Parts: sequence; C-alpha cells; structure tokens
Amino acid sequence: MVRPGADDIVDTADLSTEIAQRTSAGDHLVWIRPADDPAAAMMTSTSGRRTLLRRTPLHVARGNDAHAWHVGRAQMGYRDLIPDRWYGRFIASHIRVPTAGEVPDSVHHHDVRFQFLAVRRGAVHVVYEDQGDPFWMRAGDVVLQPPHIRHRVLATEGDFEIVEVGAPADHLTEMDHQMALPNGTGDPQRRWSGQQFVFDRPGDRATVGWDCAGVAAEPTAIADATDGLVHVERLTADDTAIAVTRTPLEFRFMFVMDGTAIIHIATSDEPLHLGTTDAVTLPPATAITDMEIVDGWILDVRVPAT
Repeated sequence: MVRPGADDIVDTADLSTEIAQRTSAGDHLVWIRPADDPAAAMMTSTSGRRTLLRRTPLHVARGNDAHAWHVGRAQMGYRDLIPDRWYGRFIASHIRVPTAGEVPDSVHHHDVRFQFLAVRRGAVHVVYEDQGDPFWMRAGDVVLQPPHIRHRVLATEGDFEIVEVGAPADHLTEMDHQMALPNGTGDPQRRWSGQQFVFDRPGDRATVGWDCAGVAAEPTAIADATDGLVHVERLTADDTAIAVTRTPLEFRFMFVMDGTAIIHIATSDEPLHLGTTDAVTLPPATAITDMEIVDGWILDVRVPAT
C-alpha cells in the first residue's frame, strides 16, 4: 500500500521511463504495483527513498450516473468519486441513506492518514469518543474523524447524503465491542495520531480569498486540527473576494454540494460545467484561472505537497 507522506513523492506522466532513468543513475527498485499495469513504485538511492506515482488525469464524476452506486457498510449507498482511488492514495465517497431512521451501525474506528465528512442534505445522528452526548450533523456541517477515534452512526433524518474524503483509500475499519458510547467528555485538547476532533458548522469562520477573484472560501478548522495536512473549505460566489496564491498541491478535489459551477483551467480551452453532486479531481499543479458558482456552494479539498 502506498502511504503518502512516508517518502518523497514523485508524480510522473511516464512511470516506466522514470524508473529506467533512475535505474541508470544508480537507484534501486524496491517494489512496483500492479504488475500488469504499473501505477506506483518505490525506489531507493543514496539520498533516500522515493515513491513514484503515475500521474492521474483530471476526472469528473457525474452525479446523474445511476450505475455508479453500490451498497457498502451498514447497508448505506456508496458512489466512488475518484478513478482508481488515485492508485490507493485517496478515496472520496458520496454516501446516501434514503430511508430515515436507525442505522445498523456499531462502534468502530478507522486506520487512516485523515478522514472527514461533510453533510450535503438531510441530517445524521452521530456519537464520538470523548465528545459527550450524541449530536446531529446537518447540511453544511463538517466533521474531522482523527485516526482511530471511536464513533458510531445512530440514525438519519430526511433524504440523507454525505461526502466522505480520506487517505489512504484502502484502510482498515475495526469494530470495538468493548467501548460503549457516549463515554463522557474527555480532554478537549486530546489528539489521536496528532489530530484533534473537529465539528465545524457553516459561519464558524470568516471567509478568505480563493484561487481566483469572485469566489470566497470559508475555511473549516480541519487545517489547524491536522497541522496543515489537509485543508477543507466551503466555496461560495462573492464579487468582492480576491485571488490568492496557492502552494503546490499533492491532491485537489471539489464536490458541488448544491447549485452549479463553471471552472476554467489553465491547461484547457474548454471550461468544466458542473452540476449538483458532480465532483472533479485535479492533477497536481493544475491551475484554476476562473470559476463561477451559481446558487450554491462547493466543497474544496486540498492536500499540500510534502
């Protein structure tokens, strides 16, 4: 399994050529996967080890693709939003529970680099380790689930939908039959694998500039809680917002939570037209030159390059 952050990461358009050139320079191949169509490899040299990853193209997941849905854990409906899950690096899921009521879930936790959830519509009743009584998450609310924090989904209201993003894609979900939740309120400064629990609601923070003018970004508390590992923002139209300069990214993902959007990308003459529940995954170094948001908001996820 590729675990980004453990090594220097090199994105390349031609993995085979990259391996051959590094081998000629004296590097050694440690592993490669999968054998029939290599997408990732690790190589070592005198300066350390590097994970080489075949560059992922821009991808749009359309919300009207009925065939994309499948039944997952606790009988919830899942739609994969990232092709090939970026060769194991990241996963994004559109999850729905169309029938309101109790959810057949149990106390569990995840072995992840990071994982967060953002409610699109409806509501969900959840409970988390050391966070007091169960609470309701509603449209626009975001939760960061630190690695291995125990939690449980209790019930949903309305036609419930949520977006879940995490890394790595293939991670372990373990049940805990010993812990009963709720278990009271623990240390508010507690960290699980270096991360704090976050329950973030719309309006908690002032908006800031974004990649281009005319779009305002409302940061969530997730960047602070993960020491900058992942940034999650709510984007809305704002004629007064100014453009800001972005640092290089390892990963960029956007989901139209409501409304429509037109996105202009520096490498393409044709803009992207996105509707409600459409998602786009952008390759590293892809510059957004302009965006128009109409009657809604977008979930923007950025993982800075290490």
